[in-house]
Amino acid sequence: MRNMWAVIKETYLRHVESWSFFFMVISPFLFLGISVGIGHLQGSSMAKNNKVAVVTTVPSVAEGLKNVNGVNFDYKDEASAKEAIKEEKLKGYLTIDQEDSVLKAVYHGETSLENGIKFEVTGTLNELQNQLNRSTASLSQEQEKRLAQTIQFTEKIDEAKENKKFIQTIAAGALGFFLYMILITYAGVTAQEVASEKGTKIMEVVFSSIRASHYFYARMMALFLVILTHIGIYVVGGLAAVLLFKDLPFLAQSGILDHLGDAISLNTLLFILISLFMYVVLAAFLGSMVSRPEDSGKALSPLMILIMGGFFGVTALGAAGDNLLLKIGSYIPFISTFFMPFRTINGYAGEQKHGFHLLLQ
Repeated sequence: MRNMWAVIKETYLRHVESWSFFFMVISPFLFLGISVGIGHLQGSSMAKNNKVAVVTTVPSVAEGLKNVNGVNFDYKDEASAKEAIKEEKLKGYLTIDQEDSVLKAVYHGETSLENGIKFEVTGTLNELQNQLNRSTASLSQEQEKRLAQTIQFTEKIDEAKENKKFIQTIAAGALGFFLYMILITYAGVTAQEVASEKGTKIMEVVFSSIRASHYFYARMMALFLVILTHIGIYVVGGLAAVLLFKDLPFLAQSGILDHLGDAISLNTLLFILISLFMYVVLAAFLGSMVSRPEDSGKALSPLMILIMGGFFGVTALGAAGDNLLLKIGSYIPFISTFFMPFRTINGYAGEQKHGFHLLLQ
């Protein structure tokens, strides 16, 4: 037993104290930060260069369009607007004139007008045209009142259920992606770990002091503890974020934290941990089948297919609700790692079914 603990300690510390583990932990946050930063820079650049100028002499048009995003009135004539397009300061320009109480708008540009800007501009111009039509028609007050009538449409929904469903969808998607990244990462680490030691002289020395089965169990336990440490760091960080931001009006009023607690249960977490351990053991078995460490990637191909099939399968099938294929996938070992938590979080499967699923695993 003492030798087993020594193997567990050595393997665990070797992984946790490495720079690769550190970068594995922070890589999602780096990726998120870089993505947000690039998106912000691209958005700022596009906002500057995708402006559309409005050239008009109609005061009501200038007043009506002044609050439309993506347009400006800095150019008073077509010549200056054309020059700005050549200098890539503008994407295009709109000329709007009024002839015989009819508004006429013409867009000039190298590419078509964005749908969002087109929708806002045409909507505003239609309102202005309606006002012109009424003023020229000399309608009575009663007729004006009749024309001003609109449909009455109201929504009566359960906001609590709507918020809960939104949180369930986000939690299920985030958990599925997290499992996918963890499994892809540690399946490779485990297979490489086992394959790199196979047939070496140091293993002959190790097996002279500890049984091969005990050594294997110790290595698997150490790698599983590394995974738990990785997950634990995220859990602690998430709890710290909850305690720090729980009093924000948005979180307090929407009940997001309450719904999040209901979505992820202890049974779901236990099911996920057991499934992770099964993947680690299978990765180690596949890694032991190769004679060279560089072949471990080839040996992992069946496992990678399972992981990718589970993740992309639940992503595609989950959009259609609790369908038959989703239910069947929840009973298939390994693939159920993705399917069953998705069904449980979304309320498609009760907690009492977890025991049966664990037996199947």
